[in-house]
Amino acid sequence: MATNGGETPITEVAADYLMTIRYMHGEGQPVIAARLAERLGVSAATVSETVSRLARDGLLSIDEQTRQLALTERGRRIAERTFRRHALAEWLLTEVVGLGWAEADEEAHHLQHALSERVTDKIDDLLGEPPTCPHGNPIPRNGRTPQRPAGIPMSKARAGEEITILRVTEEAEEDARLLTFLQDHGVRPGAVFRVSDLSEHIGTMTLAGDDTHVTLGLVAAAKLRILEGRADQGLFHKVPERARLASVM
Repeated sequence: MATNGGETPITEVAADYLMTIRYMHGEGQPVIAARLAERLGVSAATVSETVSRLARDGLLSIDEQTRQLALTERGRRIAERTFRRHALAEWLLTEVVGLGWAEADEEAHHLQHALSERVTDKIDDLLGEPPTCPHGNPIPRNGRTPQRPAGIPMSKARAGEEITILRVTEEAEEDARLLTFLQDHGVRPGAVFRVSDLSEHIGTMTLAGDDTHVTLGLVAAAKLRILEGRADQGLFHKVPERARLASVM
């Protein structure tokens, strides 16, 4: 059962559904059962049964006309707490333990259901209360989500333009190979690149950084958000040294 800050416990599956619906809404996608099934990689029948149960439990609503799904207030609170635990676990696993992005994302999925609110708060304090996950997506706290620039899809950048990576969207986080590629090439929040080549006819773009060139497909680039020019580095969290020291004491 998932831990939910004093509310009636729900299953891990239910928590995963709520967090995925939150992701999809955040990306501006209308959420219907068929798209949710595609995102979760399960059958339409499985999604239909689970969605009906979540609606009965007062965690989401189903529009009678459009069949679109929306989180109730309670469902939103649970989804936000689940994401907070997941994001903080990712910081802990990447910056303190030393795992790669893709491996940390998978491990954080297990931890997000096991951490109590007390332990989560302690981890948050140790990490310096990061405003985002390691990939740049805002972490909600106490019902509030930090205000962050929206950014634009990297695929819309122009040749010759200088850009700063703002965030890797949740959709991109679901692609382990893409996550590993981005980390290996330093394409992370706060990194500054110049678009050295844009080849729309073959669907690629090349980024030039310090002593590196990275070529990405435009489909993958559309899953990243950027800011034009050199952004204020204060937007991007740095884990305090005390957290790293704690791992070797």
